[in-house]
Amino acid sequence: MKSLMTMLFVAGMVTGAFAAGSEKTVEIRQSEPSKVTVAVSEAPLGTVIVKIMDSDNRLVLRDRIVKDEAFAKRYDLTALPKGTYSVEVLDQSGVLRTATFENFIAETPSVYSRVTKVEANKYRLLVSNLDAKEITVSIFDGDKLIHSERVEDPQGLHKLYTIQNVGTDIRFKVSTDNGFDKYMSAL
Repeated sequence: MKSLMTMLFVAGMVTGAFAAGSEKTVEIRQSEPSKVTVAVSEAPLGTVIVKIMDSDNRLVLRDRIVKDEAFAKRYDLTALPKGTYSVEVLDQSGVLRTATFENFIAETPSVYSRVTKVEANKYRLLVSNLDAKEITVSIFDGDKLIHSERVEDPQGLHKLYTIQNVGTDIRFKVSTDNGFDKYMSAL
């Protein structure tokens, strides 16, 4: 009886050690904005289940993986609606690891702009707008708007501005209809 209890105790310790160490062998990472990679760095003991659930805990994807060696698998979730998703990796011993991620990109406008001071009252503005939208250029002296113009050039803008009665705080603001706003000064 004593040897049976010892064997059960040892078996429990081994199972506990496997479960505790499994977090180190399973990795879930968002490799791209709408792509998740599940990597298992050691040979799994039996079938591995990967579940992906939405924010309402509804099952979106279930993958059953039978491997006898380490593996990595990427899941492309581009077709899913924007939102928060959780990934759960489990095997016969239970949950090995979970992770939560967002599947969308906060879009950054593709506008590059720069202003440089050429002379005491001359400024060169360079704007490249890769989305080919209209550009609004506003020039401020402190908080006072001294010039504004709308440019409809998909190739961008390269223009020299001569400003009379130059103040000490000349700033340029470049804006687009898709939400890009950038203030620049030529210091």
